[in-house]
Amino acid sequence: MPLLEEALYRLSNVLLGPVLLTVLGLAVWTLALAGGLLREWLGRKAVRRTLDELRRIAAGSAHSDEDLLQCLAAGRSGLPVRMHALVRTWPSERDRAKCLEDLELETAARLARLGWITRIAPMLGLMGTLIPLGPALQALSSGDIARLSSNLVVAFTTTVVGVFLGCAAFSMSLLRKSWYERDLSDLEHVFLHPRSLYVATKT
Repeated sequence: MPLLEEALYRLSNVLLGPVLLTVLGLAVWTLALAGGLLREWLGRKAVRRTLDELRRIAAGSAHSDEDLLQCLAAGRSGLPVRMHALVRTWPSERDRAKCLEDLELETAARLARLGWITRIAPMLGLMGTLIPLGPALQALSSGDIARLSSNLVVAFTTTVVGVFLGCAAFSMSLLRKSWYERDLSDLEHVFLHPRSLYVATKT
């Protein structure tokens, strides 16, 4: 039994280094994602102008598919740009639903990264808290105050960073989700609903 306890203790101590490195890597990644979010926020007005123009064109009785594609091509950022790239890959009008499905998958993948950070960062923060507590208790029993304080600083700092990263990623995920849902709704309205109504009238 003591041998098993010693093995688990050493294993947990070995994990501390990778946990701290992973938390640091997540912090850098989250910072990069925050920069991307800021860039998207700065381009939101342009994206909404493109989508409003698409809706205006689609509302006209004499619009063509080419008019919609030209409006997409004029976009500079956001989902309209990605939609235009997908339409170039699937040029047939019958493939518009496929383009929208691929666009939804892309946005889901972007949100999944933030969702992963939201869940994994607090877990790693908890691991970074619990692992140093073993050496800290040993230091307390032997009266080594310097080692005790060092381990406690590592434990509490890792917790704070992990929880903060989870909160930041969750907030960014909610904001991006609200943007993407609104943009996708407009694109579906423009490229699917009029066509489905037309088919229903013909049949």
